[in-house]
Amino acid sequence: MNNDINITVALDGTGGDNVDAKTVASAVRFALVLYPNIKIKVYGSQKLKVALAFEKVDSSRYEFIDAPECIPQDEDPRAVLEGYRTSAMRRVIEAVKNKEADVAVSSGGTGPLVSLSRHILGTIGGLRPALCAKIPAGPSKYSLMLDLGANASSNAKDLHDFAFLGQAAYQCFYNVSKPRVCVLNVGSERNKGSALVKEARDLIEQDHSLNCYGFVEADKLFTDDADVIVTDGFTGNVALKAAEGVASAFLNAQGMKKFFSKLARPEWLQPWQYNGSVLLGVDGLVIKSHASAGKEAVAVALVEAAKTAQLNLVESIREKLQ
Repeated sequence: MNNDINITVALDGTGGDNVDAKTVASAVRFALVLYPNIKIKVYGSQKLKVALAFEKVDSSRYEFIDAPECIPQDEDPRAVLEGYRTSAMRRVIEAVKNKEADVAVSSGGTGPLVSLSRHILGTIGGLRPALCAKIPAGPSKYSLMLDLGANASSNAKDLHDFAFLGQAAYQCFYNVSKPRVCVLNVGSERNKGSALVKEARDLIEQDHSLNCYGFVEADKLFTDDADVIVTDGFTGNVALKAAEGVASAFLNAQGMKKFFSKLARPEWLQPWQYNGSVLLGVDGLVIKSHASAGKEAVAVALVEAAKTAQLNLVESIREKLQ
């Protein structure tokens, strides 16, 4: 990775749960400190513009664009596509489409973000897009898990697409030629699970370009038993939020319990370090930040977005389809 390359990130500064201008401005300042070669186009309200000035963010390293319109988290997809023409979310995706930015980052609603990304950027080779996150698998070890909520329902062919996308991303991120691809299931035995996961495993096994390692159970998500973990969007989102809930219980322990919780939790399991899911399968780079992430986590998402933009991930996926 060449850290001399300048990367432009388009940030939707309006999305997320209980988002406030100060948190976004602090995240921008933090990201610019962490990554010297990043430039950020910040789309948001005048309140955010004031907060950026208050944080004394280097004005040569960011550009503010007035775009105060925010798309509600649960807005109907048709309304999203037909309206909200000046929303920050739409404009950051258009910035990627128009080559004004290398990557877009938003903590807005998943449904609106996926709908707009597919509509504006299009998909690669007819693949079903999926949200893919890096999850910790030990000190300096990572797995990729997808789908994490881009699709409300999926069929076996979709899970095969996710396996292809996840393997291509892992090869690009970690330079591993044959990552271990597993399907998330209630058991590791071949006869366990629903018809969906059984059929998906069969399709993945039959594709000799994929290195299928069978099933993986949820208690093995963080144990380096798989490099790419494939699941449907509903199951993936539930599994990840359950894991985040356990991490939150450790982080919010009181008194002596807090002391022992900190001793029991390895540093590589700190959840804020892994914020930011890439929407694989669309023809451009879009990163979904956690809706309730703090400033450190949002800054991490911005930095990870810049790093991902240097890897030519979209071009790599397109090439592997040929």
